[in-house]
Amino acid sequence: MISKELFKSQKFIIFISMMINIMLILIGSIWFDSNSIHLELSSLLLLSLLLGPYAILGFTIVEVLYWILFLGMTNPLTILLTGSSLFILGIMPWKLWYSIKTKRNHEIPNLNSFNSFIKIICIIFFIILQTYLFTNHIFDKVIKLNLESYYMIFVLGLILLLLGMGIFGKLNIAVYTPKQIKKIMPIKLYEIFFIASIVLSLITINSPNTIYLLLILIFSGIFLIKPLDEDVFKIENTQKPTLFYNAFITIFVILIIIPTILLISLTITGVYEFGIASEFLNYLIMLSGFFLAILIPLTIYMLFLEKQVMQPVNQLSTYLSEEISDDNDLEDLVNNLKSITVSNEIKSLSESLLNMQKEFVDYSNNLLDVTKEKERYETELKLAHEIQYSMVPTDFEEFNENNNLSLWGFMKAAHEVGGDFYDYFKINDENIGFVIGDVSGKGVSTALIMVKAMTLLRDYATYYSDLSEVFYEANNELCKDNVEEVFVSCWLGKLNTKTGELTYVNAGHKKPLIKQNDGDFEFLSGKPGLLLAGMENMHYEKQVIQLKPNDSLFLYTDGVTDANNSNDEYYGYENLQKTLNQNKNNELSSIIKSIENDLNKFYSNQELSDDIAMLIIKMKQ
Repeated sequence: MISKELFKSQKFIIFISMMINIMLILIGSIWFDSNSIHLELSSLLLLSLLLGPYAILGFTIVEVLYWILFLGMTNPLTILLTGSSLFILGIMPWKLWYSIKTKRNHEIPNLNSFNSFIKIICIIFFIILQTYLFTNHIFDKVIKLNLESYYMIFVLGLILLLLGMGIFGKLNIAVYTPKQIKKIMPIKLYEIFFIASIVLSLITINSPNTIYLLLILIFSGIFLIKPLDEDVFKIENTQKPTLFYNAFITIFVILIIIPTILLISLTITGVYEFGIASEFLNYLIMLSGFFLAILIPLTIYMLFLEKQVMQPVNQLSTYLSEEISDDNDLEDLVNNLKSITVSNEIKSLSESLLNMQKEFVDYSNNLLDVTKEKERYETELKLAHEIQYSMVPTDFEEFNENNNLSLWGFMKAAHEVGGDFYDYFKINDENIGFVIGDVSGKGVSTALIMVKAMTLLRDYATYYSDLSEVFYEANNELCKDNVEEVFVSCWLGKLNTKTGELTYVNAGHKKPLIKQNDGDFEFLSGKPGLLLAGMENMHYEKQVIQLKPNDSLFLYTDGVTDANNSNDEYYGYENLQKTLNQNKNNELSSIIKSIENDLNKFYSNQELSDDIAMLIIKMKQ
């Protein structure tokens, strides 16, 4: 069994790429009893996109040796030109993937989203163009490919790439990548050279020109040394094959049959052999058929997403926004929720609401003598209260037993239900995620936004290794259809329970307090970012600190520090810090209880003016 850590070694990547090349050369030679198929070229996409430049180096070494030893290439200049061309062609998919900007910059090559799908397709079509150009005008002395060979290499290349993405995602493999290249000219100039290489490639397709070919190689080589805008070389592969990937695999298997039938039809009818003079035009006809064929299943797939995701979400939003004034309205809500027939997380939320049906009915019966407006308002508060408390975890002791830390939380709603919340969850065997937040507003809409925010943060924190990306994606989702202009202040942390490394991001939330080295609780530094759901495409800065055994972190919402008594005085940060330090050596539950008691004393048993949420985490010895 090959260890995942081996893929972080450049020597291993070179070796494994050489073995793949040798294996495909042997298969092509034995299976087809000919050296004209060149199946090894089909591995370029896999090696480039998933293993990077060092894999292409190993591939090129074997390929050049194959040309010299078995195909009779002896001219040093020809060897240098063809080898350089192959190396540039091979690295180009990797460079294009990390150069083309999308919303999800920090990710390895994948097919887990529609944007990634479009990105891969663009890269593939560019490589098809360059492959045709190089094999017909540069490699033609050693590599001669007909239309069938192009098709076989193209299909096999996609199969290897899809299998590689699935295996690397399933095994969570991260690979070695080179260091960032220094900038030697303006970034725009690199892009101009790249565009120039494309233009020259199109010009040179049917009119080979030695000078143009050399310029294409030079311009492409210049583009390859373009420094990337961000450091993408520390990306960890924490992705798993998703529904999009699995659906694309199914579509691809179906589509292999269609272009194959097209190719056979062109050959049988004589169109391929006799009817069209330009072989490349035949090739474009076949690819056009393939492209048109993919539109139908892709449309079906998008309709599938609409039915399974978007439509149920819209239904749930519509049903929960309807006014509930009596038992009949409540019964209608239950029937509507039952009509949602999907089998995913949306259905789980719907079923959770259905489980509260009895409580809703009992509650509405107690409001028969109340006016319609009062009944609607109180039912809405009850629904918000139940949603809020059903989502916040309280299994502290069980959670602490299974992890190298201790934590305790507390949440109390004011008379008008708000959206304060905390959450904690296991990301993987080493990392624990925890979050505290406050949603503006009150009522059902606020509680639903709280549920949505908690769900997004939990899901994205287990999907993305970078917390900045978690907030970026969650913020954009919360901004969608934010008609009521509800905002979320939030603090998210990820703690490695083995190393004690704490990574955190703050979106407009109160600064936590931290106790380190058996000292006192002090406020954690760091400038908060913009509130979530405030503005799309916001970037959030992550911070990293180191926690040691017995270090503690205390998180809270503004209901604690902004507590106001009858004398119009605020509880404030000083009282909070003082109470924490007076009880810093107590059990976590006792620390939380001491703050609660001190707040009650400060309030003089008055009604709360705002929700309160607290969460404290301590590293075990």
